[in-house]
Order: sequence, then C-alpha cells, then structure tokens
Amino acid sequence: MSDKHVSNEESEKEINFLNNPSLQLAVKRSKRKQTFKYIGITVITTIVLLYALVSGSQYILNQRIEDDNHDFLLDPIYGANLTSGSHSYNYDLLSVTVDERTFKTVGGRSILWDTEIKKIPLFGRTETLSKGSGNGYTTSLDQEAQRHIRYNDFNNERRIDFYYPGLNYDYLPHELDIATGLDENKLIEVAISFDKPMTLAELSKQLGYKNVIWLWVDTSTKAQMSRMENELDSDSLKTKGGGGAFGFEINPQEPYSSQYEEFFMRTLEELKKTGVRKSLVNETLKGIEENTGFTDGEIRYNGAVVTGTAKELERFQDLPFIRASVLGATIDKY
Repeated sequence: MSDKHVSNEESEKEINFLNNPSLQLAVKRSKRKQTFKYIGITVITTIVLLYALVSGSQYILNQRIEDDNHDFLLDPIYGANLTSGSHSYNYDLLSVTVDERTFKTVGGRSILWDTEIKKIPLFGRTETLSKGSGNGYTTSLDQEAQRHIRYNDFNNERRIDFYYPGLNYDYLPHELDIATGLDENKLIEVAISFDKPMTLAELSKQLGYKNVIWLWVDTSTKAQMSRMENELDSDSLKTKGGGGAFGFEINPQEPYSSQYEEFFMRTLEELKKTGVRKSLVNETLKGIEENTGFTDGEIRYNGAVVTGTAKELERFQDLPFIRASVLGATIDKY
C-alpha cells in the first residue's frame, strides 16, 4: 500500500472522528457551558457593580442628609411651641427628596405650621422644590388690639410674640382676656411674658405646671437690651417673635426638672462645635453667661407658652407677674 493511500485513510478517519455525533454533542455542551459561565459572570459582576453603585450613592446621600440636617439640632430649642416631625425620604440613584413638616401643639392637638420639600443631589446644592411659607408672615395693624398682629402665611393662624422684662413699651397687650372669652370648644395658644426673669424654682412656685407647655429662655445680652431700649422706637420692633425665641418644651409629668436645662445647654454646646448658625449660637451662649451671673448659674426665663380651653386658661389671668399676653393659634377641640 502506498504512503499516499495510507494518508488518505488517516484523513478519512480524522474527518469521521470530527463528524462523530458524540463528539459534536460534547463540543456543543462545552460551548453551552462556557456561554452560561460567561453570562453568569457578567450577571454577577453587573449585580455587584449595581449594588456597589446604589450602596455608595445611598451612603453619600445619607452623609449629605446628615450634613444638611445639622440645623435640626436647633429644632428642640429654637422656636416657641414648634416641633419638627413627619420627615419622609424618597431615594433615587442620584438624589433624595426630603419632605419636612413643622407642627404646633395646642391643647394636646397638632396644627400643621409649615412644610418644605427639598431635593438633595449626590453632588451640588440642595434645591427647595416647594415651601409652605410658614416662616413668612403678614402684618396687620389691629386697631382693637392696639398692636401689629402677625399671621402665618401658610395657615393664616396668629403668630405669637413675647415682650421683654425691663423694656418700656407704649402698649402692653393682655389678650388672655380675649382667650378666656372664646368658645369653650376652642383650644387656644397664648404667649405670656413676665415682668421680671424667673428661675425654674420660682416658676414652679408661682406659675405652676398645668397647661404650661414651653418656656422662653432669657438669652439677651446687655448690649442687645440697651440697643432695643435706646434705638428702637416701635413696640413691634422690640418684641421677640415666637419663631426666633430660644427655649424648650416641658413635660407635665416632670415640668420643672433640671434635665431640661441640661439638655438645652448640651444642645447649644453641640451646635457651637458643629458651627451651625455660628453667630446666633455664640450670641445666645454669651447672653446666658451674662444672665446666669445674677442667679448663681441658674438659667432665667422671660415667659412661657400656655395652651388649653378658655376655662383652663382663666387661672393665668390674675397672676400679677404676667406683664403681657398674646393670643396665638387656635383649633377646634372636636
């Protein structure tokens, strides 16, 4: 047999071997496994990358929320009878939308005082999408009340004002008389101002705790008081708006516990460390330091917020140390 003939036979065997159904089936299975393997690796890699992207994005957004929320440290101690709550967060890949709401508590019921919806992006500035305008107000000179009355632009409720002890005013309102004459089915908020600063111990004895829900802390420096007395002519310029007053809510079960003051001071010190509202916080701490020098370190209070029905508020009418009272928000009891 020639070499050429042998070579042809070997070629035919090789072709037959390659065309063998078992071999072709094995090759197909191998290719299929390889394809599934590549698909599996791709899917797993994609899932891992997406998870890392989403987790990283959410982490950065949470950090941005925390940085943006440093102002929330102020909430428990800034704004008379105002409470922030009902915050909701709606995340997407590149931003988070925050819905913030502020409430007043009047006689155990809540009044929605302000709303704000803002968008915090992964990078860039926070954008306010909508605002309820609760921080804005309109002022009306009420001839009967003999003073400028401010109304919340969001819900048209009255905003409260405090009157400082020691300052001279052309007119001091006594709107507790109005409050006690309202319908018995109304729950009423009234801001009361004292004729002189008082300590917690003095408040406990003289004011009592029933229907008292918030205390106004004396944070004014001597320089501020002097400026108001000597440079400001209008009474409306010498009052402290409730939204800008420092103080804290009290619990009727422990109305005059020192823990409130401790929390108040800790919060101010924490705000000082973070640098939030730096000038406001520093000026407040300076005022407290000046004022507590007269009381052996005890914080002084210039006023309070009381709420309840007309009958429940009657007991405050005859207290001799209440210098002024201003009617605030009202809500139906039922």
